[in-house]
Amino acid sequence: MNILVVDDEPLIHISIEKLIHTCSGEETVFHAYNGHQMLAALGEREFALAFVDIKMPGPSGLEAIRQAREIAPFTRYYIMTGFDEFEYAKQAIKLKVDDYLMKPLDLKTIRETVEAARSQVLLNLEHKKNVFRNWLESTLNRRESFFNEFTGHYCGLMMVNVDSGGISPEQIQSPFQSYDGHLVSVFTEHGLMLLCFSEKSDYLLEMYRSLSAFPYPEGLTCFAASITSDPGELKASLTSLMDRSCLRVLLGLGSFYYLTPLMDIGPVKLDFCRTCLEWRAAFTARDYTAFSNCSELIVNQFYRHEELQKHLENLCSFLSLTLDRPVEIPPDAAALKEQLAQAAREFVSGSDQDSKAQSIIRFIQEHYAENISAAELSERFGLSANHITNLLKSTLGIRYNDYVTQLRLSRAKELLLSTRLSVKEITTACGYFSQSHFTKLFLEHEGCTPAEYRKDKGVKPLK
Repeated sequence: MNILVVDDEPLIHISIEKLIHTCSGEETVFHAYNGHQMLAALGEREFALAFVDIKMPGPSGLEAIRQAREIAPFTRYYIMTGFDEFEYAKQAIKLKVDDYLMKPLDLKTIRETVEAARSQVLLNLEHKKNVFRNWLESTLNRRESFFNEFTGHYCGLMMVNVDSGGISPEQIQSPFQSYDGHLVSVFTEHGLMLLCFSEKSDYLLEMYRSLSAFPYPEGLTCFAASITSDPGELKASLTSLMDRSCLRVLLGLGSFYYLTPLMDIGPVKLDFCRTCLEWRAAFTARDYTAFSNCSELIVNQFYRHEELQKHLENLCSFLSLTLDRPVEIPPDAAALKEQLAQAAREFVSGSDQDSKAQSIIRFIQEHYAENISAAELSERFGLSANHITNLLKSTLGIRYNDYVTQLRLSRAKELLLSTRLSVKEITTACGYFSQSHFTKLFLEHEGCTPAEYRKDKGVKPLK
């Protein structure tokens, strides 16, 4: 807690500082010898309380406090005087000073004022944190919120991303623990969002400088938006942080980045990085289909755009950290595609039977309109065709071919009722090459032809 002593007599400074340190060694004491120095000190840093002499060269203590209210409204002010005059007391009351103290100050007086200030600081901090946390949570949830009495505070937003399961809570907390009194945090789907705040912009600038030099572990990355006292600008930077933090895939993990230079990065890199994070999420969720789809997109985009290939080393690090194995990106797309496909096969083969079945079923549900056979599934999932068919039979209760037919015919009925597509067009859309074969299957399962089904359900025939 910072304490400011304002008096034109050096011996008074020595006496008060000694008494403060006798009460507690946790306080930091600063000194000003006239009203001008007092106002300058209050403009540079935050003070919990100030002991102010009533008579000094230049602005009097009362005049200095009047001006100080504009600079530091949350500081507690204590008037010191050797004159027990009622007029001084009246002016002090008008200025809402916290007390009117007679010199010389004794240990009891100092202890009471310091303890009162410390209690008030804790209450103010709790209230301030609640206000800023409410703003952050409300803004993330797209609700209107305000800073109330703290409007005018300087604020900065930071996004912290954790891309490794090996990062401990202590490692996440470590860079920010010295600033606990000036920040609040909220978890989002994108990472940990921090809102830092202070009455003084210099404090936040120094915080940023310190955090930018911190040695982050590889899986921990921090992005910082510009410091501002404008809530509108702060709100806009929140959206930008969530959007641009994906760029760590190409820029490199385990670093501190300022948001402003990242705003000029174009859509090719942004889209690629978003795909990479979707790929990682699919891997974590053991979603084989999404993982495979994202793998193909990563390969196609990376080899198509030279600007992505400039970040080869950082991409390798991201892929390696996700798969927990060294990944080298080969010169040709087919080799990388096979590397990622092998990783997919391995996490499917390492799953329990239910997880394997669900991965295969999800893939079939998304690709039933394509010409996929049990043999192709075998190659894709790294399991024998016989094992796959038995696994699906035990899970679904029907054979693989019957399940595919069921999905295709269900989709056909949906298209017959909800679209004006011809039967020929629906045949192709459902994965069949022969309209006669499709019609025969439909008749066997539904007891009528596709055209009759459409007519029976009240859909007008095509003209």
